[in-house]
Amino acid sequence: MSTTESIDRLRTDLGAIDHSTDARKLRSKSRDRFAQSPVLRDLLRGRNAEIFIAPQTKDELRIAVAACARHRIPITVRGAGSGQFGQGVPLSGGAVIDVTALTGVIGWAGAGKAVPRTVRALTGTVVADIDAEIRPSGWELRMHPSTAQQATIGGYIAGGHAGIGSCQWGILRDTGNITALEVMTVEEQPRLIELRGRDVNTVHHAYGANGIITEVELPVTPAWEWHELVISFPEFEQAARFSVDICNSDGVLKKVVSPHAHPLPQYFPDFAGMVPDGQAMVLLMAAVQSVPNVEDLVHANGGQIRYRCLEGKGTYGAPLYEFTWGHSMMHYQRLNKKLIGLLALYPQQDLYEAIVRIHRDFADLGPVHLEMKRIDGDLSCQGSPVFEFESQEQLADITEKLQRAGLFIANTHTPVLGASGMKPWGPKEAAFKREFDPYGLLAQGKADDVVTDDITTSTALPNSGWSYRLSN
Repeated sequence: MSTTESIDRLRTDLGAIDHSTDARKLRSKSRDRFAQSPVLRDLLRGRNAEIFIAPQTKDELRIAVAACARHRIPITVRGAGSGQFGQGVPLSGGAVIDVTALTGVIGWAGAGKAVPRTVRALTGTVVADIDAEIRPSGWELRMHPSTAQQATIGGYIAGGHAGIGSCQWGILRDTGNITALEVMTVEEQPRLIELRGRDVNTVHHAYGANGIITEVELPVTPAWEWHELVISFPEFEQAARFSVDICNSDGVLKKVVSPHAHPLPQYFPDFAGMVPDGQAMVLLMAAVQSVPNVEDLVHANGGQIRYRCLEGKGTYGAPLYEFTWGHSMMHYQRLNKKLIGLLALYPQQDLYEAIVRIHRDFADLGPVHLEMKRIDGDLSCQGSPVFEFESQEQLADITEKLQRAGLFIANTHTPVLGASGMKPWGPKEAAFKREFDPYGLLAQGKADDVVTDDITTSTALPNSGWSYRLSN
């Protein structure tokens, strides 16, 4: 924790930049959606910043960062607070710097040409607002989080991994899915550094530990008319076969393929009456021209389309993607707060067989929820059985069993990058942190080279983590 004197000196240096030490504001701005994890719910409760700073421009951000560097005040950079792993929680007090005022689409690479290539936006721009601005020109982002209506683009890149569109385009770290990042260093005279090529992945999904993302440039793709479909199957094996088949059908344009085993469909009261009790469900988004192909694949796998509408026009009151990915557990927990899952990556080889094996062998543990995605150029999926949390020992036991069954587990019940296993943290990442954050003020305790403390040990699982063919 910082001393009162250092916080007072920081406030003096901030001058007219919006900031606050109000206890209520500090509590609300020191949280993200970590309460979705029962482990993090107890561990991170009460961990608050000592000062909240809300720069309105990039110049104000630079002044605030420079002041924190001079006084050695830890920094937690905050977007919308829609992350689920404690990325937005200050583990060691200090300053929370809110960048949600730094908004706007600031350029097209290729604008005015026949084929725009990329779109560039300030870090605090809400993801859905980017699509809203570029869609009239016939283009959209390749992928976005299920929290697109709230999440900032900088937060998505700093803490996200994949999302809506990943069944078609792969995950964020796959080559070509992030064009460029502008990053501010944490020094007494902050610099702005442009990262391109494979260097973007040193900062992507690093929780802001090795640089403050100020601008994001992403590739665009044609914006189709998307349809939402709720599909039922008598057996989960049929839902899994359909999900693999449609993702392997490269000519079918899809955005979401989200299978849910019985009784999970009944945990969505917004879909009441759509899926017969006892059946599995697949939530799907497909381009209008691909819907006939979807209908063929549904029929071939013994399923039935129960509901169809234009994107965002469903009777369930929200875009269909808000019932998938990280949102799914939120809906499950409205029925039962004890329900959780593990973030397991399924093997790409014999994927369908692996899905069915886990579904059958772990039936006593709970029903399976998956999200289909491409990764390293091949089809995979992520998810696990959904079960009631009992203890950290139970999580460790289930982790080991799922790994012995051939899955690769990332620990989403920890705020520490190394303990999670989703983000490679090697010499290149460590070197970037030393250069961009020489005083070690960013994301303290989350991505240091060597960290052994109560947070790391109390959230540790025997998880293997994920590996990537291109490690950087």
